[in-house]
Amino acid sequence: MFRADDGRFGVVDHTGEERRYDAVLATCQSWLLTTQVEVEEELLSQDLWMALDRTRYMQSAKTFVMVDRPFWRDVDPETGREAMSMTLTDRLTRGTYLFDDGPDRPGVICLSYSWMSDALKMLPHPVQRRVDLALDALSRIYPDVDIRSHVVGEPITVSWENDPYFLGAFKGALPGHYRYNERMYSHFVQRDLPESERGIFLAGDDISFTPAWAEGAVQTALNAVWGIMTHFGGRSAPENPGPGDVFDELRPVRLPD
Repeated sequence: MFRADDGRFGVVDHTGEERRYDAVLATCQSWLLTTQVEVEEELLSQDLWMALDRTRYMQSAKTFVMVDRPFWRDVDPETGREAMSMTLTDRLTRGTYLFDDGPDRPGVICLSYSWMSDALKMLPHPVQRRVDLALDALSRIYPDVDIRSHVVGEPITVSWENDPYFLGAFKGALPGHYRYNERMYSHFVQRDLPESERGIFLAGDDISFTPAWAEGAVQTALNAVWGIMTHFGGRSAPENPGPGDVFDELRPVRLPD
């Protein structure tokens, strides 16, 4: 992505064809702007590049299996309760989630949803080994439930940190990173930026002040929409001001460098 001679953004797609745009909204993980997308450095300030590059992403792993039916709803005659439920544990699986589409239809189990060090324990293992590890851990929690006998189809697993188009599942806000968060979050208000840095907008979980929650990502998207509207000369209705219109009043505190 680069600034073309006519002042617009030049973007070359995967086929090698160049397209021109008056504004660009980037919603990918910020690390991808230096690893998967070739971006002209002059489009962003060095302070913002530093913030984007120092964003910390959390490792995360999930393993899914399809089952023949939602057997977890079978009632245990001894307890009078369903055989299984959503399970949060200190064991290897951490989080196990159950999805069904009716009593006589196949269901899905997220055997394991883990983060950080627990996700790294899964990283070197192929999918079947991950399934075996998860089923072994769950058999200790539910010794009377034969989960394995209900599994059908091929399991699916994902480690976001090992995916070249993600490099991590979501942002983790670390101590000392406030100034970086403020730079990224505030970038949608571009009135004080040099002309060469205007017109490219950022949104997503890693731009948010509340990472790992959908609400934060949505908020940055709404901010970017306001920024793009303003970039094209639009304005919010006076009775319904946009986020940039009240930015001076509500903006995050800017710390001195």
